[in-house]
Amino acid sequence: MNVGFFVYILLLIAVVTEACPPCLLVKCNPPPEHCSGTIKMGGGYCGCCMACFTYLGEGEQCEVKDVSDTMYYPQTEICASGLYCDSNNSTCTRMSDLSIG
Repeated sequence: MNVGFFVYILLLIAVVTEACPPCLLVKCNPPPEHCSGTIKMGGGYCGCCMACFTYLGEGEQCEVKDVSDTMYYPQTEICASGLYCDSNNSTCTRMSDLSIG
């Protein structure tokens, strides 16, 4: 079987099912040369690429997004460990301040 035809079929299936294609088929741009965070896998289209992730501190502005909004392009600005993005005021807040109920 022709490899090009096989790749075409995989891409067609991904488009029809609205799912991400296998990462081997995703063309990634190199991460930025200057990154004030951490360069790691999990960014770019469908999380298949190396990207610069910036970790926000307590009280910094963050953006709450629906999972469907981040499926194809995951967020690369995220609250640091122990913090979450409070949807009430869009700021990174300590987990211990999380009120349940």
